[in-house]
Formats: sequence, structure tokens, C-alpha cells
Amino acid sequence: MKTVFLDKDGALVHDNPCNVEPRCITLCNGAGPALRLLARLDFRFIIVSDQAAIAHGQVDEVAMAPVADRLGELMARERVALDGFYYCPHHPKGSVTRYAHACSCRKPQPGLLLKAASEHQIDLRASWVLGARLHDVEVGNRAGCRPASPPTCTPPPC
Repeated sequence: MKTVFLDKDGALVHDNPCNVEPRCITLCNGAGPALRLLARLDFRFIIVSDQAAIAHGQVDEVAMAPVADRLGELMARERVALDGFYYCPHHPKGSVTRYAHACSCRKPQPGLLLKAASEHQIDLRASWVLGARLHDVEVGNRAGCRPASPPTCTPPPC
């Protein structure tokens, strides 16, 4: 299966500080038509996102389930399916002990992509990583995918 791995903040949805509040999460301009085009080309969609706010104690990990639900809802409105939502709660300088360490899932490490590939039978060589930051490009390279960066996604006020 070929997949587009989407970074959440700044690539798929507007990057704003309240992006763990589901009502504030909105797709970037042009994301809907782009997702529909890629779906017609038989790509599947998986979100891979660093969520360091969990490690820093700013957000509880239980907030991620409603975020995933909201992302799935937004994509369903565009008539495409969200096949997976993977996030890294770790950060080496975090204040929450159980999340305060280096890991293989924090980008640019490829752990999230490798896990998703294993669980969803994804052909990484036929897949893309779409992200707004340099570490998104690098994670794609490390996992054997093709990286791409969308135009900057300017957030509306929350």
C-alpha cells in the first residue's frame, strides 16, 4: 500500500497554539482538494506528529484521542479516510519523567513511520512524507520515503 504520511501542524492543519483543542483544528487551505486528488491516485493517509507538549506537561496524553477523532472527521468531510494517527509524546528535555527521554519515534527518527508501515503493510519506497519542517524531510529520507513540503499554512485566529 502506498501512503502519504502527513505531519499534523503546518502541513495538514493550521499550526496554532491550541491545536489540541478539537474545535480549533482546521485544515489548511487547499488541503481538501489535494487529499482528494491523492486518494484518487490510490494513496492512503497516515498522520505522524511530534507532540512534545505532552513531555513538557502542557497537554495530557488523553487529549490525543479527541484530536485524532477531529482529524478523521475533517478528512471524512473531504471524502477521504484517515488510516492512522501516530504521535510521539517524548522530548529529551521534557518535565514529565515518563516522556522525558530520547526515542526512536521523535522526528527525524523514523520510528513512527516504521511502526505504521509494519501495522498497515505500507510500501515505504512508494510513499511520501508531507511536512512543513526540515525534520519531516529528514524522517522521510531515513524511512525510505520521498519527502515533500507544502506551502506555509497560515493559521486563522482560534
